[in-house]
Amino acid sequence: MTALTIYQDALNLVSAAVLAGDFDAYADRIDLPYLIHTSNARLLVESREALRPTFDALHDVLKSEGVTHYERVAREADFVGQDRIEGWHHTHLIASGQSIKYPHVSRHAIVRRGRDWLFSEAHYQIKADRWPVTREMLLDQFGLAEARGDIE
Repeated sequence: MTALTIYQDALNLVSAAVLAGDFDAYADRIDLPYLIHTSNARLLVESREALRPTFDALHDVLKSEGVTHYERVAREADFVGQDRIEGWHHTHLIASGQSIKYPHVSRHAIVRRGRDWLFSEAHYQIKADRWPVTREMLLDQFGLAEARGDIE
């Protein structure tokens, strides 16, 4: 399997879990501690329980915005070690066949743990200097707060 295929498969599993609101399936795909780079901070998530508030906020935003497809499309991925892949992708938010906003770019590193590939590190274009990431931060990242008049 290519690095791009492995990366895309990992994205698909997590995206489906988030959209479905399946926290256990999501958390099972995260390698802890999980390092998150934002535009203004480096955040370290050290426990499964610490993942929950941001997961719930993301699921809530997608649900409240009517998102029917949370598509993350891998654009590039490379093995940087035998058990580590780094890649980047575009995230598309689609509601009933219509794109909600322009896609945005994110990067991730996934690591092999036994037979599974787990998310180990993330780079998001979001202003977040603390964990958990809130609903408001997510709306801002997706460009939805501006569209709804939630921010100036």
